[in-house]
Amino acid sequence: MFSSSADHSTHSSAITALLARRSLKRRRDDEERLQESSVNLLMRNQNTTQLLLEITSHGPNRDLSCGGYEDLQSSVLAEELRSRSEQTQVPVALLAVTVLTGNIRDLISHTHADDDTHRVLLNAEQRTDVCVLVKSARALMSAGIFSPELFWQEYWKLQPVLELTYHLHTHNILTLDFLLHRDAASVSSWITEQLRDLCVSMATAADQQQMQHQILSTVVCVLVRRAFEDSSHTLSETCGSILDTMMTWLLDTLSDKDSETSAAALWVQVFDASVFGVCVSEDTLQRFFTHSLMRVLTHQPVFKVSDAIATQSEWSFAKTLPLLTALFCKICVVFSVECVLDQLQRVLETHEVNWRHVLSCVSHLLVHDAQTQSLLTDLLSRLLRSSCHSCDVEKMVSLFLLSRQASLEGPAVFPSYSDWFKLSFGGSSSFHAKSKKSTLFLLKFLSDLVPFERPRYLKVHVMHPPFVGGKYRSLLQEYVTLANTRLRDLKVSLEETGIFEVVNGSAGADECPAQQDVEKAVTLFMSTNKIPATVIEASIFRRPYFLSRFLPALLSPRALPVMSDARMSFIEALRKADKIPAALYTSYTHSCQRETHRQKQGVCESSVDDHQVILREQFLQLRRLMTDGDVCAQLSRISQTLRSMCPDEETGSDVITLNLDSPDSTHTAVANLTLQSFCVCLLDASRVSPPNRQGSWPGVFVQVLLGHRWLVSALIHRLWDLLQHQAEALSAAHVLGVAALLVELHHCTQVCVRVQHGSSAVALSVSQCLCEAVICSTRAHMALCLRLCVAALSYGLCRANAQSEELQNFIPETLYKKAQYVMARLVPDTRALMNDDDESYTDVSDLTGPVRDSAVALWRNTQIRSLRKQPQYQLSFSEWLSAELQVQRSRDALTDAERQEYEQWACHQSYLHMCVCDGGCDGDVTQICARIITAVLDHHTMSRSPPHTDCCLPDLLSLLQAFLYEEVLTHSASEDTGHFLWDLIDSRCSVTPDPDSIAQELKYQQTLHDVSRVLALLPAVLLVSVRTDRRSLDCRRMMDHITHVQRRASGSAGLLSFSLTAHFLKRWWRRLSVALSSQWKRVTGQDALPQQLQMLDDSHSWSSRLIQGLASAAPAAPSWLLAAALHSVLRRSDSESRTRVLTQLDDKDQVWLFLFLYSVMELISAQLSEPVSPAATHTSSDDVCVKRVRDASAGLLTRLLLHDAVWLLLFDRSGTDHRMSGFSSRVASPQILRLMPFAFYSILSALDSEVLTRAIRSPGFLYSAAVCYRDLSQLFVSGSHTQQQVLLEARKLLMSSISLSSHTSLTLSQRKQLCSEYEELDPEISAALTHVT
Repeated sequence: MFSSSADHSTHSSAITALLARRSLKRRRDDEERLQESSVNLLMRNQNTTQLLLEITSHGPNRDLSCGGYEDLQSSVLAEELRSRSEQTQVPVALLAVTVLTGNIRDLISHTHADDDTHRVLLNAEQRTDVCVLVKSARALMSAGIFSPELFWQEYWKLQPVLELTYHLHTHNILTLDFLLHRDAASVSSWITEQLRDLCVSMATAADQQQMQHQILSTVVCVLVRRAFEDSSHTLSETCGSILDTMMTWLLDTLSDKDSETSAAALWVQVFDASVFGVCVSEDTLQRFFTHSLMRVLTHQPVFKVSDAIATQSEWSFAKTLPLLTALFCKICVVFSVECVLDQLQRVLETHEVNWRHVLSCVSHLLVHDAQTQSLLTDLLSRLLRSSCHSCDVEKMVSLFLLSRQASLEGPAVFPSYSDWFKLSFGGSSSFHAKSKKSTLFLLKFLSDLVPFERPRYLKVHVMHPPFVGGKYRSLLQEYVTLANTRLRDLKVSLEETGIFEVVNGSAGADECPAQQDVEKAVTLFMSTNKIPATVIEASIFRRPYFLSRFLPALLSPRALPVMSDARMSFIEALRKADKIPAALYTSYTHSCQRETHRQKQGVCESSVDDHQVILREQFLQLRRLMTDGDVCAQLSRISQTLRSMCPDEETGSDVITLNLDSPDSTHTAVANLTLQSFCVCLLDASRVSPPNRQGSWPGVFVQVLLGHRWLVSALIHRLWDLLQHQAEALSAAHVLGVAALLVELHHCTQVCVRVQHGSSAVALSVSQCLCEAVICSTRAHMALCLRLCVAALSYGLCRANAQSEELQNFIPETLYKKAQYVMARLVPDTRALMNDDDESYTDVSDLTGPVRDSAVALWRNTQIRSLRKQPQYQLSFSEWLSAELQVQRSRDALTDAERQEYEQWACHQSYLHMCVCDGGCDGDVTQICARIITAVLDHHTMSRSPPHTDCCLPDLLSLLQAFLYEEVLTHSASEDTGHFLWDLIDSRCSVTPDPDSIAQELKYQQTLHDVSRVLALLPAVLLVSVRTDRRSLDCRRMMDHITHVQRRASGSAGLLSFSLTAHFLKRWWRRLSVALSSQWKRVTGQDALPQQLQMLDDSHSWSSRLIQGLASAAPAAPSWLLAAALHSVLRRSDSESRTRVLTQLDDKDQVWLFLFLYSVMELISAQLSEPVSPAATHTSSDDVCVKRVRDASAGLLTRLLLHDAVWLLLFDRSGTDHRMSGFSSRVASPQILRLMPFAFYSILSALDSEVLTRAIRSPGFLYSAAVCYRDLSQLFVSGSHTQQQVLLEARKLLMSSISLSSHTSLTLSQRKQLCSEYEELDPEISAALTHVT
């Protein structure tokens, strides 16, 4: 318009030439002449717009120019604009705005023509031109010839894009503040729309994405500053409205399951505190985030309380949208947990809330901050107190929803709902129990919840109802009835609750604890050998659960072991008690056979578990997050996957049963994956930083595992198998991972489930149980134990220093004791460090050498050594002996010489002089001898596995004999010498077993057997001593032991075992009389034997002559001794010799009677030795032995009946003070005495009819027979060694005796007593006794 085309070409070439010469350096006067020439040249140009474009079209050349070039452009443009203004009489400011607006219109027209209608960004070329334009505009503003007000009027007509406005804002040409001041409504709407479009636009290029983030951060900083810096500012409400609108858009996008969330993800990034930098003050930022959190919590409160109660389980952390979780992370990071919870409480009290967002926020806090549990517990306590005091329904709703939400995240972060409910409402001191009003309020509240409750919460309320006073029990019963009705409507029965009553409200589907009931029942059966009363009651009173849940869990098909395990024995006991239907048992046996066949054929079901695939991917993602990522959030997702893998799991169970005989391999694959992932994650994290700088992720990892009882059980069984059977296969990475796992498990002991091992009555912690699996019996196991202990102590030391906690919180006591044992055994250099108080210090970072060097360095560490000062960490001498007895000599890591050297050091240099409080013997040789003897006696009872013969027992016994020899030499012989041995042995045998408990009786018999083995190994000189008169032996303690202890041993006919007899008397009579006489002569110097020994010799000589057919007068000896000598030779004689000998005893009634007693005792012993189990090996020799002894006893009884001897006194157990009764009590064991009724009827059944009739007519026979049958029946009921056939024959014989007896056979008091006793035991016998005529 102002120039021709010719002019255009002329001035273009002139400008080009001008720019080309700018690369030469010129003096100041040359620049002034150049400027003047340029102005003259440009005056010929009549088109200002073209001039502006030409000035802005040489972007690349600007890089070659100095700073004065832009000043030149601006001055040239300013002069041209002033010139044109004078020519056209148009104000220069208006002319400048018109020129700039025209150029901007041309630029953004290309943007609006783009196919993407939501595009709000410029391309690279447009961005370059715009940057130059705004710089020119800025220069014109500085020159005073550019009006922002005029430019605003023209600019707003152009439909501008956000990036252009961003450049105008950053160059302070048109700021956002200026725009909002001019037209707040239109501009705020436009900004909101542009921000949404900017989030939606899919920028792919790096420069585009960078510009996207710069625009968002700049705009948001302006909005936040104006909205929250000064609430009285005119733009405060407008800017706040824009931010609220964007927050609403964000939350709506997240709530729509079908919407694309990538746009929302971009807006979530603006809540990163680093976005605001120094543009926004800290107070302003706090106000903005507080407002944002409130907006999130109160956004669209569409969920009713009933909706929240019903769907709350879907709002756990793992199921929350990642973007919503990210939003909470960014908003809450600027606050403390206490501040967030306080704000949460205020919002709950003053606003209608979005329960989904509120509860998701609580889950986020619990997962991401360890302090949340205690702070949330305090908040719940305040809500409970306030709601009960004021009967506030809103607060009670908040209380229940928050507590349930917390329990959804598992026991790793919060107790189970069951535990919380019992703690809050289960006691008489609970807040609701303090007044009638609050009690009624709680019951009404719970009743109102019933129609909306999930079944698991109803079951918790029913099984653990709130405490109410006696006056309100009826109201509580009404609630329980209502809850049960609701459960039936939901087709959920309380019958699914375990018989051992473990209920919780943790996340997951409704639990079925039958498997846990089975484990507990089997454990109780193992310890008592009886069906638990709880199981019996369940089979009667909870029969639906027993048949549909308990028995199917018990009878799950499996490959049965060759030897019956505890589970098989328990099943057999239930079957015999008619508690298992025949059809179900038959199906079980067939299924087990099929399973056995399947395993033998190698058939396996190859199926891919989707959950395991997901879990593997989640563990891989966790591994990637080890170096930089949100580990806690990923662990929460893993926990949710684990929960879905076993929905019937009870995460709050209290005890896990370690079943090593038939472990459940169902979850072995998951256990292997978990262990492998933990080891790999630990290695990855250790490559970046040592354990003391890795944070708390290992502890959180372990707490997540502890929330799943089935997985903990699988891990324990798998680790037990690895540690005991695959020691050589474990690599260094495995050992490090297992060591770290043990340390973290010990640190979490307070929240760990307990583990019950076999029949042990004591439940151990998980870490202690796993430490028990670390054994030191072979070379391979010792090597593993050494590596594991070094790794665990090192890792625990790092973790304790990192968290500034006591070292004992990380080191298990059992593992520390094993470390003391194995390190001193395998690393001799550590022995001096364990004994001496070395004050040198070694940092854990020095533990980089071989494992032996690391062990030495550990014991130089002050913190490690200081643990030994605590009693629970001291390896006592008794514990050392027990560990040494477990070592297999043939597979020991030490040679015989090295082992002897080590044991000598341990006994002589370490424990002998160690004080008693530290586990030593305080220099007392008798103490160390007593400890060794005790360890040997405990070797059978304390070992969980059968003791092997290839142990270090010979070495320890050699040490014992050396110490005993030292004791004999250092103390003069006296009557007290050796008494400490008898005190020790008698103390072990002082507790008599319950006669009705077979298990106790067998345990006691084992103790007697071990005592006998030890006595046989001790020097005889310590057991028997010579009195001061040197004419007799002091055998009092030995004889007391034989009389009161050894007679209880289950030897035949009450005889002392040959080994003990040979040891006490240095061989038995015929073979040791010469040796004994010789020894007596050496000790006393006399030829004549003592009186008692001479009597023994005479009695055995007499019995030998009788068996040879030589007539001989009986020596002057007691009848019981003569009978004993005679019985010993008769047992080895044939029937003809026995008859000949017995014929010569016609005038020896007392000898006959004692001989009959010994024969009865032998019969009982033979019967006890006879196998009773159908599965046991049963030979004809057993029958012959029993029959021979029974026939011999019957023959002796026949002889006694001919002489009218008082033979019935032998079976008198009424406590009468009779010589025979007292004698039998002294020579026979209690077990034999209990079985005398069995011998009574057994012998009677062997008599012919004539002799039996004579026996029945003996005085007092009927009463003795009735009492014996009563005792025999009790023996049968208690399960003692009594066969049912014998009982039936005895009853038949008793009934026959009653029919043959007269009314004088019983006194009136005897008849009354027997009728009363038999009235319940056997009414038929009672009636027969009543009518005896």
